[in-house]
This record gives sequence, structure tokens and C-alpha cells, in this order.
Amino acid sequence: MTRRILMVFAILILVAAALGTYAYYLRRHVTREEQRLAQQPQEFAPPASGPPTLVTFYIASDASGSLRKENENVSLPPERSQRAQTVLRALFTKYSQNPSSHSIGAGADVREVFIMGEDTAIVDTTAAFADAHPSGVLVEELTIASIVDTLNANDPQLNRVKILVDGKERDTLAGHADLRRFYRASGIGQVMKEGR
Repeated sequence: MTRRILMVFAILILVAAALGTYAYYLRRHVTREEQRLAQQPQEFAPPASGPPTLVTFYIASDASGSLRKENENVSLPPERSQRAQTVLRALFTKYSQNPSSHSIGAGADVREVFIMGEDTAIVDTTAAFADAHPSGVLVEELTIASIVDTLNANDPQLNRVKILVDGKERDTLAGHADLRRFYRASGIGQVMKEGR
């Protein structure tokens, strides 16, 4: 009976070794695929359903810790919330280009923008926007300032912005910037938090 137990034990060790090797192979494959996807530029084609309009972007720079103004013609739809969504998608496209002065993570996109009243925008982003965003106080605050100031520059009535992730409220963007609050535009890069 001891010989039989030793045989079963040896077979179990071989199976465990085979499973370990397979798990190692899968992990390496997934890591390589994630790296490949992260290096691929993401393209978000804004809908070409309107005349080209001069759009103002406030582009974040991690190196200088500031925002710079940039203008570009973008075809915008006539409806206000769709215009805001198109503007933000064009902003995210700028950040996905390689090289970029500021990274927001692979797969980040704007699902929808809701306009509440005259002055408030609720920006619903994909889960990848928060999940893949680099962590750090400065980079997270720059992302929020870029979004808020870009929306405000292209629709001056929009000066309160709330960011959702996959339709839900999150505590933080990537561990630091508070997403439970509204942000108020008050000048270039000077975004103020507002109570709930």
C-alpha cells in the first residue's frame, strides 16, 4: 500500500509541475499582450456630423506640471451633450498618441456626457480610464483639470463637472484625486473641489 501512495504522490507532483509551467506560460503571454496593447495608439474617431469647429484643449504636461492651450478644428454634432462628449474624446485621443506629454492609460474613453441644468456636466468614463490611469497626486489632478478646463473653454456655461467611472461613483481616480465631488472651473489648471 505504501508503494501505491508513493505512485499517487509522484503523479500529483508531475501534474502540479505541469500546471505550474502552464500558469507561467499564460502569465508571460498575458503580460506581453498587455504591453503590446499599451504601446498601441488608441484612436477615438469623433463623429463627423457637423461642420469643423475650432476647439480649445487644455493639454496636461507631466514634465512641467501645468496645462497648455491648444486649438484644433473638430467636427462637432449640434446637440450640447454630444458636443461635450466629442470634445473629450478628441482630448483623450491626444493623450493616447505616442509620445504624449501626459498619459491617461490604455482604453480610456468617454461613454457619455450628461448636461444637468445650464452649468453642470456629468462625465461617464470607461472603467479603463480609472483602472489604467497612472497613480500620483499631480498626474491625477492634471487629468481632472484638463477635462474640466477643456469642457469650460468650449462651453463657458459648463463650470461644474463630476466624473463617473462605468456609470458609478468612485472614491478616487487612481488612488489620489477625489471623484466623489464636483469640480469647478476657475482658471487654467486651477480646478476647485466642491462639496457633494
